[in-house]
Amino acid sequence: MRRPYFYSSRAGFTILEVMVASVVFVLLLGLLMSTISQTSTVTRRATEKVSAFQGARSAFELLTSKLSQATMNSYWDYDSPTTPTKYIRKSELHFVVGPAGQTPLPGTSGTGQAVFFQAPGGVGDATYGGMENLLNAHGYYIQYIKEEELSFRTSAPKKFRYRLMQAIVDTEDLQVYSSNETTGKDWIKDYNSAVLAENIVYMAIWPRKTASEDSTGATLTSNFSYNSRNGASNSPQPETANQLPPTLQVTMVAIDETSAARFCTTSTPPTQITGALAELFQVSNTTDFDADLDKLTTSLAQNNIQFRVFTSIVPMRESKMQ
Repeated sequence: MRRPYFYSSRAGFTILEVMVASVVFVLLLGLLMSTISQTSTVTRRATEKVSAFQGARSAFELLTSKLSQATMNSYWDYDSPTTPTKYIRKSELHFVVGPAGQTPLPGTSGTGQAVFFQAPGGVGDATYGGMENLLNAHGYYIQYIKEEELSFRTSAPKKFRYRLMQAIVDTEDLQVYSSNETTGKDWIKDYNSAVLAENIVYMAIWPRKTASEDSTGATLTSNFSYNSRNGASNSPQPETANQLPPTLQVTMVAIDETSAARFCTTSTPPTQITGALAELFQVSNTTDFDADLDKLTTSLAQNNIQFRVFTSIVPMRESKMQ
């Protein structure tokens, strides 16, 4: 009797096939992990960059919003109450832009312009309510200073930083209406100042007409400065007398905290910043502004300083200048 034959199919893999599959799996897993790691790194860096400049962006938006609310309340009146000959523009209010650190404008010299003006701020005696439109004096400037002595951080190390400062003068303390203030700047005060943003190394406030009327930016000012009281008693009055400029070109340069921690270590402003600003943005020539801004950003990049430039054209709502 013939013995039956039994046939069986091979159900498993050889050791060689298993090894090849394992190598392929490891390679694919490594490629996947590398892609995930690179994506995470890019995402983290982008998030850190956004976070690093979030404060600067918020401060820039507040600054431009408040500037657009500046008021002058100009009116026409006789040139002389006793022997009038003509009507002239008058205003008790004042709009001033000038180099930071130039008396009486506070700030650190070399960090652009300081600006002071009046606008509705609602800051006054808290005893009374419904005073949201109280007129206040506002000022913005950059100061290289040490961190304020905060009561809850008495033991923490204090940092030197470039800081964008905001000064607000209460309605009760306004001196702009004083009789001796018709031409002066004594009303400008930097008390009640607070830090609006850290690591702002440069700010330009550039009074201009509209782009179609002022392609070079030198029509109203060739040196960034503006004083609404200059020439107010001249005959004829300049078009800037007791008037707001039609627009302001606002530019702000911010660096990140990592870069600031590397360089802002002493009471002396770091040479990496002062050197980058040296001989740029000369107040005697606004026509080189764009070229100088390019030089500044190039210099910051060469020093491995992470930065962000914010710029905007701010229409002055109450400007009556043609």
